[in-house]
Amino acid sequence: MRLLVASAFGYAAPASAAVLVSWMSVSAYGPSIVHHAADAAWALALLGIASTIPTLAIAFVSGTLADRMDRRSLLRTSNGLGIVSLLLLVAIFWAFPTRRFAAPGPAGFFVPEWFLWVLPVWALLAAAAALTRPTLNSAVPQVVASDVLSHANGVILSASLLVSGVGTLSVGILLAPLGPVLTLFLPLAFFETAAVALFTLESDVTGARKSSGRSFASDMVAGLRYVGSRTGLLEITLASLGVNFFVAVAWVELPLYVHNWLVQGAFVLGALTFVSSLGMAIGASAVNTIRYERAPGGYLALFVVLIGLSLLILPFTHSPYVAVLAVGVFGLLLGMVTTIYLVVIQRSVPNELLGRVFAADEVGSFALVPLGQSVGGAITALRGLAFAYWSTGGGIAVMGAVMGGLRDLRDFAAGRDRIARMPGTG
Repeated sequence: MRLLVASAFGYAAPASAAVLVSWMSVSAYGPSIVHHAADAAWALALLGIASTIPTLAIAFVSGTLADRMDRRSLLRTSNGLGIVSLLLLVAIFWAFPTRRFAAPGPAGFFVPEWFLWVLPVWALLAAAAALTRPTLNSAVPQVVASDVLSHANGVILSASLLVSGVGTLSVGILLAPLGPVLTLFLPLAFFETAAVALFTLESDVTGARKSSGRSFASDMVAGLRYVGSRTGLLEITLASLGVNFFVAVAWVELPLYVHNWLVQGAFVLGALTFVSSLGMAIGASAVNTIRYERAPGGYLALFVVLIGLSLLILPFTHSPYVAVLAVGVFGLLLGMVTTIYLVVIQRSVPNELLGRVFAADEVGSFALVPLGQSVGGAITALRGLAFAYWSTGGGIAVMGAVMGGLRDLRDFAAGRDRIARMPGTG
C-alpha cells in the first residue's frame, strides 16, 4: 500500500509541475509579440533540451544502482530531489525577474530572466524522475505475487494517473487566480505525501541479495549485454523508444495547441491532461478484462496503431470538446500498452537484472521523451502545429504496424523466448 501511495503521488507531482511550467513558458509570448507562436515553440524546445541531458546521464546508471543498492533508499533520494526542485521553482516564481535576454532561435527570439533560472531546476527534476522510474518498476515484483502482477500494475498505474489527473486539472484551475507560487504548493504536497509513504515503507525491495564482486561499470555493461542478447527484448525496447519519442513530440505541443489552435486558457490545458490521465488510469486496469495474455505482442501492436490514429484527430478540429474526446481515447490506449509492457518485462526478467533492463528502456525510450520535446518545438516552429500532429500520429501508427510484423517481439511478449540467467549478469 505504501509503495502504491509513493508511486501515485511521486508520479503526479512532476506531471502537475509540468503543466504549470509549460503554460508559463507559452504565455510569456502573447499575441502582441511578433512570431509569438514560433517563439513559444522554441521555448518549449529549450525546456526539452534542459531535461534531455540529465535524463540521459541518470538513465545510464540508475538501473545498475537499483540492482546493487537498497531500492527504498534510492526512491527516498529521488523523491527528496523532487522536493528540492519544487522549492527552487517556488523561489524563482516568487522573485519572478522579468528582464529579457536574447537566445538562439528565430530572429528576435528572447527569453525572460525567470525562464533562465527555471532551466537548471527543470534539469534537476528530470534527473529525479529518471532515477525513480526503473527503481520503482523493478521493486513492484518483489512485493506482488507473479499471478496477480498484471492486476497490481494496473492498480498502481491507475492510482498514479488518477492522482496525476486531479493534480494537472487543479493546476489548470488554480493557476489563473492564485499565480504560480501558490499553485506550486500542490505538487509540493504530492511529493511530501510520497516522502511519508517511503519513509514508512518496510517491504524488502533490495536489488542484489549479495555483492557480485564486480565493479559498477561491469554490472552496467552486463545489463546492456543481457538486453542485446535477446532479439525480442531488444525489439520491444526499441519499439518503446519510437513510440515514446513520437508521443513526446505531440505532447509537448499541447500547451501551444490549446493556446493558439483551440484559443483556450490554462483550464482547458488542465482538462486535457486530466482526461488523458483518466483515460490512462482506466486503460491500465481495463486491459486485464481483454485477456491479452493469449497474444500480448499482437495487442501491443494493435493498441499502438490506434494511439497514432487518435492523435491524427487533433489537427482536424478546433473544438475543445472533440479534442477532449480524442485525448481521452489516446490516454485509454496508452494505459493499456503500459500495463502490458510492464507485465511482459517483469515476468520475464530476473529480479537482479530488472533495474538494468528498465534502465535500458530509460536510456532508449524515456530518455528520448525530452529529446522528442525539443524536436517537437523545432518542427512546430518550422512547419507549423498541424504538421507536427500529422507526422507524430502517422509515425506512431507506422511503428505499431512494424511491431505487428516482428516475430521475435511477439514470441518474447508471449513468453515463448524464455530468458535464462546469463553468466556474468547476476
